[in-house]
Amino acid sequence: MEQRNRMLLQRRLGVFEGALWCLLGIVTVRYGWIQILRGKELKQDAIMQAIKIQTTPAPRGLVLDRNGHKLIENQYALNLVIDRGDLPDLPKDRPQNVRQTSAVQQVQALAHELQMEPDDLRRKILAANQAGSNRYLLLKDNLDESDLAEAEKTRARFPFVSIKVAPRRIYMGEELAGHVLGYVGEVSKEKLAQLKDKNYRQGDIIGIDGLESSHDDILRGKDGSREIIADYLGREVALKGENPYKVGETVYLTLDAGLQSILHNAYGEENGAAVVLDLRDGGVLAMYSSASFDPNAFLDRRNTKKTEYLLDSDGRNRMYNRAIKSTHSPGSTFKLLMALSALEHGVITPQTRITCTGTKSFYNAPRRCEGTHGSIDLLQAITVSCNIFFFELGTRLDIDQIYETALKYGLAEKTGVDLPNEIPSRIPNRAWKERQFSDPAQKKWYSGDTVTAAVGQGAVGVTVIGLARFFSTLALKGKIITPHLLLGYRDEQTQKLKEYPPKPVRDTNLDNNTWTLLDQAMSQVVRYGTARSIYMPDLEICGKTGTAQVAKFTTREAYLSSAKQFRDHAWFAGYAPRDNPQIAWAILVEHAGFGASAAAPIAQKICKYWFIERKTNPLPPPVKRPSGSFYAIPNEIDRDKQ
Repeated sequence: MEQRNRMLLQRRLGVFEGALWCLLGIVTVRYGWIQILRGKELKQDAIMQAIKIQTTPAPRGLVLDRNGHKLIENQYALNLVIDRGDLPDLPKDRPQNVRQTSAVQQVQALAHELQMEPDDLRRKILAANQAGSNRYLLLKDNLDESDLAEAEKTRARFPFVSIKVAPRRIYMGEELAGHVLGYVGEVSKEKLAQLKDKNYRQGDIIGIDGLESSHDDILRGKDGSREIIADYLGREVALKGENPYKVGETVYLTLDAGLQSILHNAYGEENGAAVVLDLRDGGVLAMYSSASFDPNAFLDRRNTKKTEYLLDSDGRNRMYNRAIKSTHSPGSTFKLLMALSALEHGVITPQTRITCTGTKSFYNAPRRCEGTHGSIDLLQAITVSCNIFFFELGTRLDIDQIYETALKYGLAEKTGVDLPNEIPSRIPNRAWKERQFSDPAQKKWYSGDTVTAAVGQGAVGVTVIGLARFFSTLALKGKIITPHLLLGYRDEQTQKLKEYPPKPVRDTNLDNNTWTLLDQAMSQVVRYGTARSIYMPDLEICGKTGTAQVAKFTTREAYLSSAKQFRDHAWFAGYAPRDNPQIAWAILVEHAGFGASAAAPIAQKICKYWFIERKTNPLPPPVKRPSGSFYAIPNEIDRDKQ
């Protein structure tokens, strides 16, 4: 090679070698800058990119009766979920316009695997992506052994799917107190819009009905979170940090589970409702609506047949709380209010006598009584439940006067019980009828309407809890209490019981002579009158039977041969014992006939349990310092051990 070419080649090699050294120097400096000067910062960034933040749902608080018996507790369940950070990134276009990306294909395949509609799963994923929370998307809940095997196969095919341990609500006693306790479910979009200031997010569990709803703020607890380090495949490899959840507070109710069971067994296949009140503070000792339902049916999302049965069922309206959401004609139990109104408005005195001949015409309409009682006063009229006597009071009283008395003694308003969707009793007056009808002829209140209302029929309708509260007012000599279910709650952090103070008593200043007459009359109803079949020598019960007509019949034979849905409703309301009353109640049995034969025996069972069978003091003090261990909920459960 010529000298000139050799020198040119050496020069070029030198330039190339210099460039390599420069490049090596730059790489070395850059590497040193990254590793030494920015090493900690970049390491932290890498870790953060591999961290998944997961919400750990807080178990809801336990619910116990006044004696510490569990009514609601928590168990753990295994759920198939997609973590918030692992949700497939789906386009928002309509399904027919969506390009078949890898994510779309994965979701369609997953839907097929889970036997779901692809569009439904797609909408859930999109909604979860937009929710902005770290709560996972639930695909299947409460996995059993066979479900777990299928879930593991699903995880093998779809790495973004995982199995999580989560608290699950369990309602004890099945149908024992379904309407009181209510149930929980995932918060709806509509509810989220109403609760913007309550820190709820999509996927959160919320009380849907009953006590779970009315005291959701106490039972809910506070969710925690976990920081999980994941590898490049998204698999969890380590726990970086954890913010523990706060368990909801343990709640004690005024309910007595034993008394609740008495009512559950007493109703059997009959429809109706009963409420028993503690006369010291208005605590609801028992509230039962028949037919009842098992709240556990709403916890298993796959058990659609059972849920549909509850919602439609056998025509017994199992989801309907007849104790607070339904009004019925009170029949002769309303005669106590009529007696109060007549005495207070001065249209009669205790000595006023009216003659009952069995039938009498009022405003050209014949009215009849169940007996022929002759000349009787108010005390006797209540004892034998004389219709003619109270029809006559309906001619002497104006309907607005009757409404005024009902308003004074709390029967024309809601009781204020701490359950959602209570309705007030319906005590009519002229203004009420004007609101009800658009036809001017129908707006007018007629004197015959008052006569009908005087025996608790026609437009008069009361709730079971409203009537129970009214009879508690009679028992307490005119003092009005507010029924409530929450006795107190125990904070799981401080381990202290916080008592729930009852609302103040409202005093109506009932005249003592009037109260004495009504008290004696109700005692005689049980001792000598329409409810004498439940008389107990060792316990003086005061009460009033009621039989509310559902349909009119020309003869008794026609009534007895009629279908059950046309039979009368049976009522019995009262209190015990007469000397220093401790409990009051109202009992309704729908389409069961006479109050004396269908409803009064249930009251006798209530009294036998409460005053005799419990074998304790007649009314033990409410729980002040609950003893015994409390249900502890661990942070984690070893799924392999489970």
